[in-house]
Amino acid sequence: MKPYAENDIIDILNSDDLQVLQELLQSATKCRLENIGDKVYLRGLIEFSNYCDRNCFYCGLRKGNRQLKRYRLSKEEIVQTAMLAFNSGYHSICLQSGEIDSPLEIDFLVEVVEEIKELSQKADKDSKGLGITLSVGELSYHQYKRLWEAGAHRYLLRIETSVPQLFGRIHPPSQKFETRVECLRALKDIGYQTGTGVMIGLPGQTAEHLLQDLKFFQAEDVDMLGMGPYIPHRSAPLSKLSPEQQLDPYTTTLKMLALCRLLMPDINMVASTALQSINPQGLRMGLKAGANIVMPVLTPDDMRGNYYLYENKLYKKPQELVEEINSCGYTLGLWEWGDPLHYKRRIKVKVGDA
Repeated sequence: MKPYAENDIIDILNSDDLQVLQELLQSATKCRLENIGDKVYLRGLIEFSNYCDRNCFYCGLRKGNRQLKRYRLSKEEIVQTAMLAFNSGYHSICLQSGEIDSPLEIDFLVEVVEEIKELSQKADKDSKGLGITLSVGELSYHQYKRLWEAGAHRYLLRIETSVPQLFGRIHPPSQKFETRVECLRALKDIGYQTGTGVMIGLPGQTAEHLLQDLKFFQAEDVDMLGMGPYIPHRSAPLSKLSPEQQLDPYTTTLKMLALCRLLMPDINMVASTALQSINPQGLRMGLKAGANIVMPVLTPDDMRGNYYLYENKLYKKPQELVEEINSCGYTLGLWEWGDPLHYKRRIKVKVGDA
């Protein structure tokens, strides 16, 4: 695992030495500039529903949380928000919800994607319209294909941990690690730009587990990563566990971002809202660690507080994020999709091998 041996990675992840972190971040910054440049792309995040059919032990949206006020945006609200993003120069959005797979829900989402594509292409005939990322969980191959044919071209499905035993500790028995992996592979087979990611700082998680995550990302040849620190939610069972010795969620997330940039130089990586929520310097440091994607939350103000994944979720206004990105010396990638170079190279290789 160049540029570091596995033992080196374990030592870095376990280290409390700030000099080790600084040197790692410097290497990641250099790698990022050499391989993908200094652009930071915006993905307007529309959290269109907080209904969820799953009962993950860490998540505030879990089906068993009876204290959460549920909502679902209408098609008109989603499309209007998407077009506002498009007209503001965010030429990519992410439609996210709790995990849904009913035929009616998929029919609804297909209609939403089709309308967004049609309207955005009409609005600017010289562009490809809005780039659409989806993140709605585990679906069937057929359902993924329908959404692809409707116009979505990226999909984020976080694995949360690539260690089956740890996966089993944070999910109920009905949720299978193998199913998650099968879904990721189905997405790649269909043609999606495929993203995944893990939570960092989980109770019981070790540096050895995170090393396995790094190897998993490489083995699955992912195009995008969305990783963030584990932040407990008071209504989720995982928050009730007796405290265990665990890796620091914030600094370890920065290390994982930097290591991923060094190991996979041409992928897209998100400086997550969770990273920004856990530390005021989260966005700045995430970019320094090699992240090149930022996701301004565009969910309507009267609903966004109910997309309650974890405690103390931070919402910065899009203009605040833009100003912070500019202050860090990066170039804002507006009016373009900002697809990962890795995907372009992967598809080219795949076509060449056919």
